[in-house]
Amino acid sequence: MRHWYGVRRLYEVAFRDRVLLLLVLGIGAYYVVWSAVQWLTLTPESLRFDFVNYFGGAQAAAHGTDIYADFKRSWGTQAWVVAYIYPPFFALVLAPLTSLGLLAAARIWLLVVQAAFVASLLLMLRIHPELTRGGRRLLLLAAFGFMPVYLNVKFQQVATVWLVLITATLWAALRRRTGLSGAFIAAAASLKVSPIFLIPLFARLGRWRIALTGGVMLVVLTVATMLAAPGSWQFFTVVLPRIGLGTANWDNGSIDGLVSRIAEMAPHLFGNATQTVAKAVIAAAAIAVIGVTLWFARHGTEETWTLRLSVSALVTALLIVSSVTWQHHLVTLLLPLATGIAWITVRRPGARYSWWLFAAYAMCWMDRRAFPLPADMQVHSWTDAALVLAGTSVKLVGLLLLWTLLLQMLRLEAQQASVRRPDRSVAGAAAQPAA
Repeated sequence: MRHWYGVRRLYEVAFRDRVLLLLVLGIGAYYVVWSAVQWLTLTPESLRFDFVNYFGGAQAAAHGTDIYADFKRSWGTQAWVVAYIYPPFFALVLAPLTSLGLLAAARIWLLVVQAAFVASLLLMLRIHPELTRGGRRLLLLAAFGFMPVYLNVKFQQVATVWLVLITATLWAALRRRTGLSGAFIAAAASLKVSPIFLIPLFARLGRWRIALTGGVMLVVLTVATMLAAPGSWQFFTVVLPRIGLGTANWDNGSIDGLVSRIAEMAPHLFGNATQTVAKAVIAAAAIAVIGVTLWFARHGTEETWTLRLSVSALVTALLIVSSVTWQHHLVTLLLPLATGIAWITVRRPGARYSWWLFAAYAMCWMDRRAFPLPADMQVHSWTDAALVLAGTSVKLVGLLLLWTLLLQMLRLEAQQASVRRPDRSVAGAAAQPAA
């Protein structure tokens, strides 16, 4: 096949770059048109998924009332679908928009979401100067063709804002801008708690000034927002404990979701201790995944690669162990994807790494609706159960593939560091004059 005319031309760099450019222009034009239609056709009905909850929390913050009142009135552990569940900082940021009304505020918010997406891509290109022209085009093609990006825009989500803050943290750290990096960590962790693990990651990498600055700024920002939003301390005492239990929803792609589905389908698997065992497994998985990620994050031959790979691995790990990982959350995988493409471009480790990365991307792109799961969302037999568990775990498999790939890249960086250290020692000894 390699010698066929159409296939043979793809091995020519110039031709391949032209094909990628045409594909990027095509998918980019589609994305722009699709986004414009989404923005122009917003209705209160289309905002019902999450933005109404954002807006309600912002209204409460603007009027000095309890931003978690709806959450506390909601029933059980499913309250995350009908109420504001984010830290108070997000509600305070959106509060100035509430005077404009729901639709106007939503349109402004969507512009922020789009700006964050574009800014993230620009920062990724700055962070990874090793990307060739073809590599940059491949990244843009993957970004504009990534299903979670479209879901993020369709449902007015915050994933691109998390992405730009985490990417900006890495960009600032690479340029030794300690204050900026700490500020971005504090802002990211104030919108979604999981980026707080960036603090121990930077400490593990020996970047103590960033870790300390980020920790102090996070404490200051948290105290300030809690004082500005009455009753917001309930986020830590009521909201986090409840949403931390996760959900068995078929769209939850984390380990928490998989274990919760198993416990729901087989409630007597371990007798009366089934729920306790499930919680223990979820907690153990979180500790193990994050712990292994921090363990692999150590100095390699080049600090910049170690830093980029470590942050990317942590971003992926947090999605794996989050209490809830919807598909639109996977927008943050664009940073690990960019890092993987750049590392493969420089290190040239073999074709299997490219296929490994592509398989992870494809599985994270897919949705459970691509599988013949029961239409009534009910499990009627053990065959249905096996099919549901398999079809709803494709995103998790993709996340695990990407995570293990990044750990393998970190391992190779560490190996190269251990090889070069003896070489430098031998060279130094040879340079010393004889006694």
